[in-house]
Amino acid sequence: IADIDLAMISNKPADITDTSSLVEREHHAKWERCNRLCLMAMKRSISEHLLGGLPETNDAREFFDVVGQRYQVSGNAEDGSLMSELTSLRHDGLGGVREHILRVVHLQSKL
Repeated sequence: IADIDLAMISNKPADITDTSSLVEREHHAKWERCNRLCLMAMKRSISEHLLGGLPETNDAREFFDVVGQRYQVSGNAEDGSLMSELTSLRHDGLGGVREHILRVVHLQSKL
């Protein structure tokens, strides 16, 4: 586990061919393992309902970049009011649950 960040700090190695050396094959296998572990760790730390909106990828660094772009911290002045509205929002029982969830997701996307 010591080199688990290998997939995040180095580019994907070239595909293995018949002429690949033993060192290249070992590096490729090590990178693939680290990539899978990083990807699994990131996906397990994100809520399942948020994963549905992210594109499928088998590259940990690419997934990390996509998540970073999608969920950037906003510098807008209205962040405080949106956050307080989001945290105080409760289902009133009059409308449907679907509409309530869509409203929450809409507010979250503004942040």
